Amino acid sequence: MSITPDFEELYRDDPDPWEVATSWYERRKTALVMALLRRERYRLAWDPACGTGDLAVELAARCDEVICSDMSPTACDLTRRALARAGAVSRAVVECAQVPAVPEALGGRHPDLVVLSEFLYYLDAGQRERTWAMLDEVCDERTDVVAVHWGPEPEQAHLSGSAAQRELNTHLGQRGWWRLVTHTDMEFLVALWSQDAPDQIGR
Repeated sequence: MSITPDFEELYRDDPDPWEVATSWYERRKTALVMALLRRERYRLAWDPACGTGDLAVELAARCDEVICSDMSPTACDLTRRALARAGAVSRAVVECAQVPAVPEALGGRHPDLVVLSEFLYYLDAGQRERTWAMLDEVCDERTDVVAVHWGPEPEQAHLSGSAAQRELNTHLGQRGWWRLVTHTDMEFLVALWSQDAPDQIGR
């Protein structure tokens, strides 16, 4: 059985263990995630595995408020520092929380954007089921859900990124969500789902 990595130890040993800030692959992937967001601005976004905070900084430029959370306290500190360097502290809240737990900062509000980035495959089957149930409660009819994952199965993961994306697609599809945007790259997959399909195309 896969053993989930100790993310706190990873971030303590290396503040950027996946080279998110320096790798062209990672920077290009972040740019593609931002490019597929279908709204110019969002009211409230939730980044449930904020890691180094690089994606949170990009989201803060497009959102009135961003809730950032991570299971690793060190990752939360890294995100706070990244937001401070970008001058985006006033638009963001960072809180330690592990999915499927919901950060207290959401306060029962429904975000209109949730970004599930590179962590679903580290959740075991039970955790993923609870995460799907949590999404049912947190999201409403205007929420866009974005998921991005490396396609293969990472070391110490429970399934591949492709399988995690398919599982999420099945769950949302059974509940009336549409997959409105899909990008399949050589190594990673990005998709956006919503219940709020546009009435007109190209407007």
